[in-house]
Amino acid sequence: MIGGSMRRKVIFLLVVLLLIGAFIGLTRFLGGRTGTNGELRVDSQPTASVFLDNKHIGRSPYKDKVPAGEYTIKLTPESTVDSPASWQGRVIIGSNLLTYINATLSDSELTSAVDVLWLEKISGRSSEISVTTNPDGATLLVDNETKGVTPLSVSDVPAGDHTLTVTSPGFAPRTLKIKTTAGYRLIVTVKLALSGEPIPTPTPEEEISGTPTPTIRVTGTPKPTPTKTATDSATMPDPKKPFVTIKDTPVGFLRIRKEPSTSLTQNSSEEVGRVNPGEKYHIEDEQTGWYQILYSGSNEGWISGQYATKTE
Repeated sequence: MIGGSMRRKVIFLLVVLLLIGAFIGLTRFLGGRTGTNGELRVDSQPTASVFLDNKHIGRSPYKDKVPAGEYTIKLTPESTVDSPASWQGRVIIGSNLLTYINATLSDSELTSAVDVLWLEKISGRSSEISVTTNPDGATLLVDNETKGVTPLSVSDVPAGDHTLTVTSPGFAPRTLKIKTTAGYRLIVTVKLALSGEPIPTPTPEEEISGTPTPTIRVTGTPKPTPTKTATDSATMPDPKKPFVTIKDTPVGFLRIRKEPSTSLTQNSSEEVGRVNPGEKYHIEDEQTGWYQILYSGSNEGWISGQYATKTE
């Protein structure tokens, strides 16, 4: 009797262990099916090593499943001929969704172009496109129809294939073939490359003609408006520490924003002013990647830390 009782106890324990093992295996299996991973694709010219949070995960063209989350991604060109510059940025990889990066890397960051696209679930069955650019203030066209300037969100976009074009004076235009999906917002960030072409500026004697408007000749030379220059700033005493010094920018100035964001909602990216390279401003506050400065006497606004050097 004792031996039979022990056997029943052993069999019972084995059954319990098997059930626990089956439960764990089923949980892991279902966890993989519920979408803890997203897909990351990277194309680049030239071929580049791909790093995710400083971990080397492969080389372009790259395609693989990656745990959903937000990452720092870096592309380091493998070419040693032209010594193209590396590129680094932030990407979001959604569960069961695709994140796509397409980069054309050149000899400097300013002449490199990079597109980053990913999907974001929204309520309803419509589809949307949200576009940010570097530099911002670029003209956005969807299917050759001008929608406005970036950052910009376009709602009620028909699901399907579209052409997205971004243009900005002094930069090479960028055209993307995209596909929108019902119930999702397509997030697009575009880094434009300097075109290397001079930006045409009208001279006082340039003729402005059109049809049927008659030709207009500008004969007067407008009186220049006094502006604060980087040279003026250099001769002035430094503001109270900590302060920032504005760096050179591709467009020749740096936008001051209402909030430390280029968000596409609630007008948080509204431009409230501009500052020039070489100028220095006291830092009132700071957040990751942003400085709040005091300008024009008593006005406050936020500037991107990408184009500012901090002095403490």
